[in-house]
Amino acid sequence: MDNPYAPPQATDGTTTGDTRLSPPLWNPSAAVAWCLLFGIMFGSWIHMKNWQMLGQPAKAAASKRWLIGSALLFLVSFTLAFAMPESGPVGTFNFFFGFAVIIAWYFISARDQIRFVATTYGKNYQHRSWGTPLLYGLLVIIGVGVVGAIAGIVAAVANRAA
Repeated sequence: MDNPYAPPQATDGTTTGDTRLSPPLWNPSAAVAWCLLFGIMFGSWIHMKNWQMLGQPAKAAASKRWLIGSALLFLVSFTLAFAMPESGPVGTFNFFFGFAVIIAWYFISARDQIRFVATTYGKNYQHRSWGTPLLYGLLVIIGVGVVGAIAGIVAAVANRAA
């Protein structure tokens, strides 16, 4: 089946550089890099949206599973950090485990999209602006910080009352 977003071909078989027919995409390599700051949920959401724009529902569904799985891992990690705040090894484990999950996601899922976009379009595609997703990522980090601060205050008050 022909890809409706395939870049126009010149007579010599190379792409013409015309991006009008390509879907608007976020750079999948940049999404991986942003994961180092915002976490794997951010990158898997970006990749899911890209796959949807590329007309690849099965791959979008796989990215959605990574998104859901990483959200569940985050909740477990967040809960453990507050359940055992005096335990330094939990924080160290969470950090290294989270980094290992990002590496696994890259090799199992993200690299496929990076290669697909590179071979299908090269750099000749409509690049979506990063403004909105980065703002959302920042708001999520702030929200998690606020929830963490509130949880810390509630735990401190509960410990004093006990």
